[in-house]
Amino acid sequence: MIREVQVRRYSFVSWIALALGVICFSSVFGEWMHVFRGTFYGGLILGISSLAGFILSAAGIFRWSEKKALLWLALVLSFTPFLYKLAIFIGFMTGWIPFAP
Repeated sequence: MIREVQVRRYSFVSWIALALGVICFSSVFGEWMHVFRGTFYGGLILGISSLAGFILSAAGIFRWSEKKALLWLALVLSFTPFLYKLAIFIGFMTGWIPFAP
């Protein structure tokens, strides 16, 4: 009895999730996107892209026919805005970052 082995590969979902993760990471830490951070619509776009990257990464991780490396990287990169805000909050609460002059 001959069985065919399905080859795992990266699909379009993996690449879109990675692109959204890179957009999230570059909008938080990229100097060329610092104008994007200060506006309401910039924050809205950042939140939507982060949520979409998280959903696509999570959906791709649970698929059997996907390779997982790009999806895990995209998941971590999509969490960047939340981790940045958490680090700022912890810095304010512990006194590492001065809150007021």
